[in-house]
Amino acid sequence: MEGNTLFLGFPVDRLFEEELNKINPDLVKYYIKKESNDYLIDTQHQEMRFFGKNLDKIATVDEVNQLGENIYSILKKIVPDFPYMEVSLYLFPTPHVS
Repeated sequence: MEGNTLFLGFPVDRLFEEELNKINPDLVKYYIKKESNDYLIDTQHQEMRFFGKNLDKIATVDEVNQLGENIYSILKKIVPDFPYMEVSLYLFPTPHVS
């Protein structure tokens, strides 16, 4: 069945990309993949790159906030000293096939 799902993601800008390039690539690959996994998905939206997670169901504001905290927590394991709280997460629809 095809449809849309929502994606909550951290925008990967030049500054974050530079920090990411300093990290062991195996660590990055462990936490960030192109497809759905237990950690973060690497995706593109409107010519921007994002690391985040899908919301596969109707979610409350509290659940979205909790998911955001989880995204930041995982990112901090990869690049601990980045000022994440200065960067807002984006919520947008993505195609979903189940």
